This record gives sequence, structure tokens and C-alpha cells, in this order.
Amino acid sequence: MAYLTLFILVFTLTAIFISQTLANRTLSQLRESLTTQCRLVSETLTPSLVEGGERGKIHEITHRLGEKAGARITVIRPDGAVLGDSWETWEGLLQMENHRERPEVKTALLGSIGSSIRYSMTVKRKMLYVALPLKKDEQIAGVLRIALPLTRVNEILSSIRRPVLISLILGIPLTLLLGSLLSRYLARRIHEMVQAARRYGKGDLAQPIRITGDDEINILARAMNQMASQLKGRMSEIEAEKTKFSAILAHMVEGVVAVDCENRVLIMNPSAEAIFGINKGSAFGKNLIEIVRNQKIHEMTLKAVEGQSLIAGEIGLAFPEPRVLRANALGISKCEGGVCGILVLHDITEIRRLENLRREFVANVSHELKTPLTSLKGFIETLAGGALKEPERSQAFLKMMEEDTNRLTRLIEDLLELSKIESKEIPLTLEKLDLKAEIETVTSGFEPLLRQKALTFENCVESIQVWADRDRLRQVLINLIDNAIKFNKERGRIIVRAGEIGDKVRISVEDTGIGIPEKATPRIFERFFRVDKARSRELGGTGLGLAIVKHIIEAHGGSVSCESRLGDGSKFSFTLPTRPFHAP
Repeated sequence: MAYLTLFILVFTLTAIFISQTLANRTLSQLRESLTTQCRLVSETLTPSLVEGGERGKIHEITHRLGEKAGARITVIRPDGAVLGDSWETWEGLLQMENHRERPEVKTALLGSIGSSIRYSMTVKRKMLYVALPLKKDEQIAGVLRIALPLTRVNEILSSIRRPVLISLILGIPLTLLLGSLLSRYLARRIHEMVQAARRYGKGDLAQPIRITGDDEINILARAMNQMASQLKGRMSEIEAEKTKFSAILAHMVEGVVAVDCENRVLIMNPSAEAIFGINKGSAFGKNLIEIVRNQKIHEMTLKAVEGQSLIAGEIGLAFPEPRVLRANALGISKCEGGVCGILVLHDITEIRRLENLRREFVANVSHELKTPLTSLKGFIETLAGGALKEPERSQAFLKMMEEDTNRLTRLIEDLLELSKIESKEIPLTLEKLDLKAEIETVTSGFEPLLRQKALTFENCVESIQVWADRDRLRQVLINLIDNAIKFNKERGRIIVRAGEIGDKVRISVEDTGIGIPEKATPRIFERFFRVDKARSRELGGTGLGLAIVKHIIEAHGGSVSCESRLGDGSKFSFTLPTRPFHAP
């Protein structure tokens, strides 16, 4: 429709212009023709004849010449009276009005050739008038006027309008057809570009737009292809950076949380999600206080964002499990919708636990050393004070000093042994061992103690092969069986069992002794931990035996555990591999 409207508008304006030009040209030619005829007629209707005023003769000549010329010839006196008119009868001539005020006559009376187009009230037609002054001795004797009706001009214009109208009628469907074809062609190409733009909007930048020709659409297509290529490269760079960033965040031990100005979570890495016990991705968009459930962390982050500063502190977390965190909150910007603050969390729970263990270990070692040393010091002072002169008393003191010295020796030896095992200074010599035979060998050394307490020992282990260091395995068995004897009841039982679990063997030592309180079970393998400190010292224990057992088994790639109830005996278990393995 746009092409059709444009075609009709241009065609109409062109037709009007051509018609107007031809009309003007035709009128100009007619005016020149009438002027020439005026000059020819003036040879007959001379100024002398007009000046003589012979009206009848002049009227007769105008009729004759008008018939031959096919035009209206009028002769007018200088005062405007009509002397002859080829289109009027004699009676009509006598009644004609004065023509002095006619435009072309007025121009002719001034000495020039006059011309005008107007509607004639006399003949009731639109006429073209040309008036020529008739001069005699430089005096105007009259005016000779020739007129033609404009029907000729109209005929010429009609002859032009007809083919123009036919061309317009034929041109409209042709324009519609060509416009439709062109529109479909352009629409198809534009549709391709629209489809490409939609693909680009969805991130599919692989398929380029097909380019043909050098028009504006193809220039745009080339620009879009170039834009897609640049976008693809930049998106690849961004994706690579995003992948690196995500990989770094995902594998960081520290918890990282990014928040906006409203303290809403934008980014939270897996470590932070694990610290606060939330599902992956569920924190996005929520307020930080909803996630961490810790007012101190919330206030620290708000303060850091508000002050654009770094705030650090140590925070105790009770939920979802007790933790000690080192928190660093940094405010970086205040842009709307962007990252305004970063919270970095270091889980120092294990560090604090180890520090507490170290302090407790130092305190325990100090206490364990101080007790026999204090005793030795007291005995020495007593002996130095005169007890040496009393043989019986001095012998008793020396025996007690020997026991304290042996106790110190055992304590220091166990400490050194534990230190060597932990630092892996003693390499393991792994070999294939018969577990039942090793248990029997160790048990034979405890037969006097078993008889002394009337204990029953049951070795329920079948012939099972394990990979272990013989000396270290025997050390483990000695510690566990020794404890089972010391803390057992009179006429009690000790049962050793073993069973395969996958590529490992689980060995357990059960007794029917006094048992261990349930709350003390998790700490039973710690250094110097004793359930009954007085009885343990009385039985000669250093409090390091089970700690040594634990580290030896872990060095073999196994694990230890304890099951016990107060008054119902205890069950100590450990695992060993059945296949060769690389000892650390």
C-alpha cells in the first residue's frame, strides 16, 4: 500500500505537471497564431478603413475573414464602440456594449499587443483574446481583436488525460504486484535478521546471517554478524573468567559470602553453605541474617558495608553445629544491585580444639611428672633428714623412690614412643601375619595375671591373614589385653573376635569389667585421659596406652573405636588391611 500510494501520488503530480505544461504551451502557440492572424487581417482591415468608420463595410469584411480564419474577429474604435464582429449579426452588433474596458483592448489602446483569457458574456464561452492596435501616423485608429474558444486546448488536454488515466489504471495492479514481490523479498530478509536477533538474544551466536548483495540490509547483516562474532569472543572470555571464579570459590576451604547494600546474599560458595548447613543455591536473594542466624555476623557485615572498611573478629557459632569462625567483613562499594560487601569465614574450630588439647596435654604432662617428682623430692628430703640411719625405713623409702622412678621412665618412654609414631619416625615393616597366632603369642605373656584374677580368656579368631608390622601389632594387642585384665572383675571373661569387612579385618577385645561412662567414651583415646585417675595410677598406667594404640592403627590405614557401658564391660575394636598397602 505504501508503494501504491507513492505511485499514485507521483503519477498524479506528473500528470498534472504535464497537463499544465502542455496547456501553457498550447495557449502560447495559440496566442502566437492569433497574433500572426491579427497582423494578416490588419492588411485588409487597415487603419484608414477603421478610421473612416464605415461600420457596415467593416462588419461585412469581419464576417468574411472570420469564416475563413475560423475565429472571431472584432474591430473596435478607440472609444470602445464595436465596428464589426464576425460572430454577431448586424442587429446584434448595434446592441453590443462598449469594449473599451476589456483587458486586451485597454492594452492595445496603450500601443501594445494585448491578450487575455476570460469568459465571454456575448458568446457565452471561455475565449482566448489577442488585440492588435491599428496605428496611422503613430496614432491609434482602432483595435483589431481576434478570439478563439478554448475548446481546442481542452481537446488537447483530454487527449492527454485519457492515456494518463489508462496508464494509471494499468500501473496500479502492476505496482501492487511489484510492490508485493519486493515487500516479500524485503520481509523475508528482514525476517531472517529478526530470527538472527532472537537467536543472539538467547545466546546462540554460532549461526551467522546469510549475506547477498551490497544494499543497506546486507550492510546491517554484516554489522550484526561482526557484532555476534565480537559478542561470542567476549562471552567466551566472560564464561572462562566465570568458570575460573566459580572453580576458585567452589574449592576454597574458606567460606565466602557476597552481599548487596541491603545485606541480601548474592554469592555463597559451598564451604559457606556447609558451615551454615544450607542447601546449594538456596541462599540467593535472602537476607544474611536468615542464613547465618547470627546477629554478630549480620551486624559486622552491615557495619563493614556502611563504613566501606574491613572488620575482623572471632565468632562462636552454635548452629547447625558448634564452630569457631574467624570472620573478615569487607565493604567494597555502594552500587545499587551490585556486590557491596564480602564476608570471608575461616573455620578455626579444629585449631582451637588442638590448642585446647595442647594446653591440656601440657597440663597433664606437668601433672604426671610433678606427682612422682614431688614424691621423690619428699623421700630425698626425708632420707637427708636422718631416715638413712634407720635401715627399715630407708629401705621402704628407696623402694618407693624406685617405683616413682620406674613410673617416670615409663611415662617418658611412652611419650617418646607416641611422638615417634605421630611424626612417622619409625617406619612400618609390613608383612603378612596370621592374626590368631599373634594373639596367642601375646596372650601367653599374660597367663600369670589371668590366673591371678581367675579370668577366662577366649580367642575366637580363626586363621585370618592381615598385613601389619609385627611389633606394632603386638604392642596394640598388649595394650588392649592389659587394660582388659586390669579393669576386669574377678572371675571375669576376655573375648577376642575378628571378622572380615571388605578388604579389612575388624578385631575386637571384649571384657566383663567395670566399663566406661557413656560421656567419657569419645575421649578414651586422648592422651592422659583417665576415667578413674586414682585407680589408673594405682595400676601403673600412664594414660598414653590407648593414644598409642590409636596412632599405630591409623598408621596402618585403619581405625579404632570403643563401645562401653558403666558396669557392663567394654569392647575395643580396630581394623587392619588384608591386602598390601602403602604405609605413610
